[in-house]
Amino acid sequence: MLLSFSQSASHGGRPCGHLKAYALSHLGKATAATDWTLEVPAESFTNASIAPRISAYTEMARSVHGPDYDPTTEERLDPELVMRVGQGKKHGRFWLGDGVLDTTSVPPLHQIRAASMSSMPAIRQRPTMVSTLQVSVLFHS
Repeated sequence: MLLSFSQSASHGGRPCGHLKAYALSHLGKATAATDWTLEVPAESFTNASIAPRISAYTEMARSVHGPDYDPTTEERLDPELVMRVGQGKKHGRFWLGDGVLDTTSVPPLHQIRAASMSSMPAIRQRPTMVSTLQVSVLFHS
């Protein structure tokens, strides 16, 4: 399970929101020296699919809340944005932050799609693992 906003014992009691906790949990062993910002290179993550997920969520959050919006300072992930960026729940799991989002409070994708206005960001196609690995290979080439 991911850390809550108030729990960050290994980081000196600093606030740790869901997005930051998600990123930190994929950077390796938690130490006081380990920290994460949006500028951390994709190669730092233990899984090649994590950086594109965080990037896609951040991009969509900024398209909704403005270009200066910093999702790392928020306590919680926006479940509707997670549904939009991850094209709903696949096999019952959210694309990002599955362990921290309350599945009962998030409407299904078809309801989000039906209630969408043209000013809302489009529901994106969820990237496949093959496309994620291709991007990862490009980073290392």
